[in-house]
Amino acid sequence: MDTAELKIDLIKKITSITDEIKLREILQLLEFQADKSMFETSKEDKKAIMEARRQIAEGEILTNEEVQKEIKKCLNK
Repeated sequence: MDTAELKIDLIKKITSITDEIKLREILQLLEFQADKSMFETSKEDKKAIMEARRQIAEGEILTNEEVQKEIKKCLNK
């Protein structure tokens, strides 16, 4: 499928959506992708990033496989 066909397919799918929330989410995604301005992080975001970096440095991490096992355990309960 070439770019023109992808665009047509996307337009068809968007025009069939009646849920306003979904349409707003799609619009936000498109605007985010087109936005070239610098992203500013809040103090809370910076704090969370610092905490995540500390956890990584100290080995407080799980592999994707471990996370998937935990999810399966939670879903089976």
